[in-house]
Amino acid sequence: MAVDFISLTPEERSAWILSLGQQKYRLQQIEEWVFGHGVLDYMQMANLPQSLRDKLAQSNIPVLSAKIVAESTDGGTTKLAVELIDTQVVEVVLMRYRHGLTLCVSTQAGCKMGCVFCATAKSGFVRNLTRQEMLSQLLLANSHLRAKGERVTHIVLMGMGEPLDNYEESLAFIRMAVGPLCSISARRIAVSTCGLVPGIERLANEGLPVTLTVSLNAADDELRRSLMPVAQVYPVNVVLAAMHKYAEKTKRRVTIEYVLIKGVNDRAKHAQELAQKIKGSNFHVNLIPFNAVVNSGFEPPLPAAVRMFLEVLSGEGIGATIRRGLGGKVQGACGQLRGTLRK
Repeated sequence: MAVDFISLTPEERSAWILSLGQQKYRLQQIEEWVFGHGVLDYMQMANLPQSLRDKLAQSNIPVLSAKIVAESTDGGTTKLAVELIDTQVVEVVLMRYRHGLTLCVSTQAGCKMGCVFCATAKSGFVRNLTRQEMLSQLLLANSHLRAKGERVTHIVLMGMGEPLDNYEESLAFIRMAVGPLCSISARRIAVSTCGLVPGIERLANEGLPVTLTVSLNAADDELRRSLMPVAQVYPVNVVLAAMHKYAEKTKRRVTIEYVLIKGVNDRAKHAQELAQKIKGSNFHVNLIPFNAVVNSGFEPPLPAAVRMFLEVLSGEGIGATIRRGLGGKVQGACGQLRGTLRK
């Protein structure tokens, strides 16, 4: 038997509600509370009879086995530490934008990719998360937002871990998120990768118009290899070719994430190299000033360097923006998620 309600298959949910002597429409009511309203406590499901709520609360099937164990807020950003059933803790980030509320979901406890500027990589890798554990992050976030009458509108798989290294579970979570219970548009979901080409190619054929975001960080292979071990397997041109195919297949613009690090990849020559590689492509560049990571040996770029980089790309007709810094004070910004991997 599954460990919680959201881990039950539709058939198991039906059998479970029938085993409690209830009709199937009660299951639809429970699902509406959980997925539609972010209510994760059976006792708060007001349209269920008290006798049923008591039975549900006393059953060995809680709504969720995951729970929020810590919260920190920095303006429009909230970082939630989510403890899973085996006591692993992953970090989840809620970001407030004008267009809505974006949830940054973790797909692994830790990460294998070893990018030298990333706090998660320094924590090592423990295990992949299941689709239900990713869904738990969404439901916990909606429960957290419920008191304000809000809910998550956008999802980015950009938290701890590499989504395409946990391909099957990440994809299954996306399908659950866009399904009738959660009803989030696929166009409001982004998948970030460090450049796992086979995964990019698979994702292009899934029929899901999600946004692909690729962490490039250098147009020169030697420099990129020094920052990202994955570049030893997939050179820049190979990654760009997969990105072109994705854009052609899905008719969706691909986003390049470029973390600017002072004195490493933030000079005019680096901007010009990138411009020459991607000019005329259906790509958009998201420039991310490096967020401080303890003992990384790296520093954020100077504001003038960031502006210069943007001007070089814009001058070549390449769409580019500077990512607004969110969550730095709570270590919830890009590259800062670490998590407490063992209690």
